[in-house]
Amino acid sequence: MRLFLLRHAQSEGNRRGIFQGKLDLPLSEEGIKQAQKAGEFLKRFSFDGIITSPQLRAKQTAEIVADILNLPLEVDERLREISYGVLEGKRHSEVENWEPYQRWLEDPVKNPLEGVDDFGDLQRRLESFLRDRYREERSILAVTHGGIVRAFICLVGGLGFSRMWRFSVGNVSLSMVEVKEIEPPRGKIKFVNLPTVELL
Repeated sequence: MRLFLLRHAQSEGNRRGIFQGKLDLPLSEEGIKQAQKAGEFLKRFSFDGIITSPQLRAKQTAEIVADILNLPLEVDERLREISYGVLEGKRHSEVENWEPYQRWLEDPVKNPLEGVDDFGDLQRRLESFLRDRYREERSILAVTHGGIVRAFICLVGGLGFSRMWRFSVGNVSLSMVEVKEIEPPRGKIKFVNLPTVELL
């Protein structure tokens, strides 16, 4: 199964430079334009379906893309963003020099922050999604969030969640993993953080 992972377009939270997590903020005006451009870029691929996180910034992105691609859209709660706990609502600039935050970026499994989702729970959530969606020759576009894109890549690629903050995932960037096995999920990381808007 080819799982394409599209991070949502710029949200109001992204525009303000804050950690969002479970906060449910809409797309910015720029984000709406980004989603439209991403939809045009994605015409070069063939998808069997589009599945989105229920959170507004992802769902709005997915609705725009699905309309351009003329594909049905399904909502799946398991694609919602991880909770960022004590970071939610704070600006990135507020915490960039905070030592616990720096340790968390280095290894979020060994150095958890208060209120951040448990990685065991996250793994079970993503494994459940893959089990339910897996078909060998299927290509799915999942519209989701930066944390979830990274987590899928680490899970399927066998990297471990300790490394999930080691690479960038920009707004409306496209990543793809090829899932070969389900128990446990394993496969190949085909590409990460392809900038759909700039390449149009």
